[in-house]
Formats: sequence, structure tokens, C-alpha cells
Amino acid sequence: MMEFDPLTSRIGCEVRGIELSGSVPPDAVAEIRKALVEHKVLFFRDQHHLTAGEHVAFGRLFGELEIHPFIGANRDHPELIVLNRSPGTESVRSLSPYGEDFWHSDVSWRAEPSFGSILRAKQLPPVGGDTLWADMEAAFHGLSPELQNAVRPLRAIHDFDKAFGAGVTADRKAAMAQKYPPVEHPVVRTHPDTGAPILYVNEPFTSRIVGMDIRESDALLNLLYRQASKPEYQCRLSWRPGTVALWDNRSTQHYACNDIGDGTRIMERVTIVGDRPY
Repeated sequence: MMEFDPLTSRIGCEVRGIELSGSVPPDAVAEIRKALVEHKVLFFRDQHHLTAGEHVAFGRLFGELEIHPFIGANRDHPELIVLNRSPGTESVRSLSPYGEDFWHSDVSWRAEPSFGSILRAKQLPPVGGDTLWADMEAAFHGLSPELQNAVRPLRAIHDFDKAFGAGVTADRKAAMAQKYPPVEHPVVRTHPDTGAPILYVNEPFTSRIVGMDIRESDALLNLLYRQASKPEYQCRLSWRPGTVALWDNRSTQHYACNDIGDGTRIMERVTIVGDRPY
């Protein structure tokens, strides 16, 4: 029987009493999904048995999995991206001016951004490398009522080029731009399961607000980006071997601390296909 231990009053919950795999029964998957919507990010400790194949199989219990077009993947499982920070190794930061240490919502530059992600620790540094998540429903409600009303009808452009364009050749960028053209999403999306308003802009992937002067757009976006940085909206995970995190990408942003020094931090992640924000 699963047990749920919330980390804060807003976001984050540790789940005990289950071994993750592709064989988790449907009633348990439904219970996990319900807890995910409520707590926004779930942590499972001591999942030492979880192989790359079972990681992928567990992810598929929640929906179709994405293949990331820019970040390298596990050799045997293209759905399983590898996030490697180690001396002398190409990392996400080497591909982009924005690394994992910026608050962001995964692949918001897709027309249908992801439902959620499942991240597993493979190799951890002696110290550092925590990950933080921010509750973007709380971030919206933290705005003044006047600003809430002002941003609700706005739409913003999301574009892969801002984060990944510098790390690819001109030919590949052109091909990717045809496949993933800039998209418009609401600045405040509605959570499809709860109806809650979610602040849905992030610095690496949001380029501008539609119909607004670029200086005004930049000023407003910078104010909205900062909402994710308030500790009152956050939870923080110190990784241990065997730890797995599952988060709702629709209602959160996350940030991986770049404080590992010369240590090595290798993680693997599957990302679950979502739907168009509205």
C-alpha cells in the first residue's frame, strides 16, 4: 500500500510502498496520477532495481513518450534522454546559453508541450546537484489581482531557437524550424484536470508577448519569470542513489543547481506527451 508524505503545504510529496516498473497495476497508476495533480511533483526513493528499460516502460503507463530533438539519448532507448554534467563532457549548457540551472517548463516550444517527466539519478556527485520545483499555480496567485487580470488574456511566443538555436548548424536549425515553428501559448494556461490558472512563461523558451512592444514585453516577462524564484512556492530534492522524481510539467517549473564543482551528475529522463495549453 502506498503512503504519501507531503514535503510542503503547496508542492512536493514523497511516495513510499511501491516499486516502479512497467508492471505497476492500473489502480496504482491512477493513484499516482491523482497524487501528481494534487502535489505537482512526487519523489520515490530506493528504486535501485529500476533499469533503463523499466524506466521507459513505467513512463509509458502515463502516455506516449517524446523523443527530444536536441539532447542526446540512451543508446538503447531513444525516449530516454541523458543529462550529463561532468568534466570534459558535452552538456546541455554547451548546447545552449540556457542550461538546466534556469527555471523552465520542459519543451514549452512544442505545440503540445509535455504532460510530465520522470527523472532518475544514475550517478551523483559527492555534494550538490539538488533539483528544485516551483508551483506555478501559486506563482500566479501570488500576483496582485490587478496584474492577474491584466495577464490572463495575453498570449506569448515560445521558440526552441532561444535556447537551442546556437547549438546546431544553420541547416539543422532551418529543418528544426520547419518541424517546430514558434508557437503561441496563453500566458496563463488552465490546468486540464483541475481548472486552476497556471502562470505559463519561462525564460529559456518564451521569447515575447504577442502584440506588445518588445521593451514592454521584456519588462513584463522578466517580472513574471521571477515568480518562480520565490521559496514559498518551491520544494527542493537532495538526490540519493535510487531516487526518481515524477513531475507535472503543466503546473511546475524546475531548476537543477549547478553547484557540483568537479563532480559528475548523470541523470536519465523520459518525457510524457501532453496536450495544447488553453
